[in-house]
Amino acid sequence: EAQPPPRCPYLDTVNRAVLDFDFEKACCVTGHTFNVYACLVCGKYFQGRGRGTPAYLHSLQEDHHVFANLHTGRFYCLPDLYEVVDASLADIRDLLDPRFPPEAVAKLDSEISFARGIDGGDYLPGAVGLNNIRGSDYVNAVVQCLVRIPPIRDFFLRPENYVDRSSPLVQQFGLLARKVWSPHNFKGHVSPHELLQAVSRASGKRFAVGARGDALEFLAWLLNQLHEDLGGRRGKAGGSVVHDVFQGLVRVRHHARVRKRKAAPSKAEEVAPTGPADGDGDDDEGAGEGGDDQWRVEEKRVPFLYLTIDVPPMPLFRDALDQNVIPQVPLAQCMAKFDGRTFQDLVNGDRRQFRVVRLPKYLVVHIKRFSKNTQQLLEKNHTIVNCPIKNLDLSPYVDPAGAEGDAAPRARFDLVSSVQHEGKADAGCYKACVHFPANDTWYEMQDLHVQQIHPQLISVSEAYLQIYRRRDDERGARHGAPAVASTGTPAGGCGVQACAAASAAGNQAGLR
Repeated sequence: EAQPPPRCPYLDTVNRAVLDFDFEKACCVTGHTFNVYACLVCGKYFQGRGRGTPAYLHSLQEDHHVFANLHTGRFYCLPDLYEVVDASLADIRDLLDPRFPPEAVAKLDSEISFARGIDGGDYLPGAVGLNNIRGSDYVNAVVQCLVRIPPIRDFFLRPENYVDRSSPLVQQFGLLARKVWSPHNFKGHVSPHELLQAVSRASGKRFAVGARGDALEFLAWLLNQLHEDLGGRRGKAGGSVVHDVFQGLVRVRHHARVRKRKAAPSKAEEVAPTGPADGDGDDDEGAGEGGDDQWRVEEKRVPFLYLTIDVPPMPLFRDALDQNVIPQVPLAQCMAKFDGRTFQDLVNGDRRQFRVVRLPKYLVVHIKRFSKNTQQLLEKNHTIVNCPIKNLDLSPYVDPAGAEGDAAPRARFDLVSSVQHEGKADAGCYKACVHFPANDTWYEMQDLHVQQIHPQLISVSEAYLQIYRRRDDERGARHGAPAVASTGTPAGGCGVQACAAASAAGNQAGLR
């Protein structure tokens, strides 16, 4: 018969106040990252547990005896070299590697349950702060938004979904998502240190620790890299949960100006006289400019992971009170470029038209605020885009041919999270505003600081990235009907939402 493991007499020396498993699991003596143990008395990391190893010597020198294997979650008593099996250590195992049964995941959006840290303070799982590690606010804001998108969250909360993936980026993103939602944390915040190191290595130090970055560039890189590491193929639709959630399709028509010539156009090209080019029978303003010029029309469909919207430039002069006025623009003004009729003029005289063919389940909208001036200095556009938080109808901008049968396309969206930028272009900071459906509350998260926020304030913020959830149980208005949206809040409006301009060449970071 198997003998029961001996009861460790040193369990009362375990000091939970010093335990922190958020940092790189490397030995503090050798620097190695394999076979590493944490001393549960002082919190330091040591390699090995056999005779002569740093952990073994530490137990003799400091009289610290209880250690946890950081890779397996098993506990040992040194220098006696026997395994410790005790129910009182279950909370430490849950802190090291949180696990979620399917029934717990299913309740995250319907039930609110506060947890308590070892310091006695309460925190809400899923609404915990992230440490700002030398300018990592742009990473924190993006991660806070992504781990609250139910399909992404539910996928990464279950490690068996990606246990066969060797990518450190996938493993560390999943671990951070589980820690953010874990009710077993010892404190109300988490450090993204290990994810930052995985990002730095996977990106070739493009997003290195200590270097400031752009939230959009990081989001685009992260989504594409996760897609590939989860088995998806570059340039191919589907294949991962990332594409299932975020990928949509846009139609791009490129009108190239051509001069009269004797040579006949090729069969692959359509040469049309100046005039309506979209087949809708609608007149295109300015289409007649250029006299006898003709247009070569090329059309392609480009998949996207996010859409970019241009905002009008800010006024150059101050008002009568010598104050700078931050302009506000309605959503319809920014969305007009996606009606399939409006032209976007290019610097070489060509034109483009955009039309959304298929909307994704979760739409990422990039509000283009940063650009370089003639001196190559980065400038920020503070213009506020006004639109509702709930019941946003995008059907006037979606090709009805992409809908199922004769039904109107599913084009009603609710805002679920927002990345905002405050301050100057080269010295500002990022923060996230996220919605919790379980208690229908918005939270503002800026690094370690988490607080409730009124949804009305989001409408007057300088939103940079917006993420919307499609209402699959409702369809938008019929083609040609006006867009109707309700704020879902008292008069005054909420939200900063908009949709997007995709690159016709398909080489924007969000287009694959």
